[in-house]
Amino acid sequence: MFVISTFNELLYEAVSASETDITISEMPEKQIILGDVTDFTGTTDFYSEFLRFCRGQYEPNLNPSYPVGGYWESMTTFLDEPSRPTRFFSLDPKGHEQKSKGLYLVGYTRGYYGQTNNLPKQMAEYAKKHGLVFNGPVYNIYLADEISVIDPNQYLLQVSASVREMRHISSYHLKRQLCADKLK
Repeated sequence: MFVISTFNELLYEAVSASETDITISEMPEKQIILGDVTDFTGTTDFYSEFLRFCRGQYEPNLNPSYPVGGYWESMTTFLDEPSRPTRFFSLDPKGHEQKSKGLYLVGYTRGYYGQTNNLPKQMAEYAKKHGLVFNGPVYNIYLADEISVIDPNQYLLQVSASVREMRHISSYHLKRQLCADKLK
């Protein structure tokens, strides 16, 4: 039952996703199962590491029926290797780790597993332009994949990167600035 509701949540997000926009969203905490560190040594194949995670020999509680995503420790590692997650994770609500609640920069792209197109660069540019600093992990998850889309090149990927504002303007300082602007 939980597996179906998890996929339903992702499909609902896919239907309402604004694919061309990059947005700032407050995201809720989600329980996950985080896999071992990936090992792309000697291969460029995304899929072999993905399958190693799904087989889950190291994690006896891993239910491969739940959606799986990619995890990078930082935006820097995501920008350096956008098709090679540091680890994979499962959206299993019984997981013993979590994707923290907080502010995330969110973007979307279409393509087969491991394809991020120009999205990492677009997200970095957006953050710089809007005074955001990346301060934590980056997650990607396919909202629409072989479960709901026939053409693998049309899978819908959501990338969410933990961010914070470069500087916080308190309401007191903002009101003071607005008053000063009116006097000019």
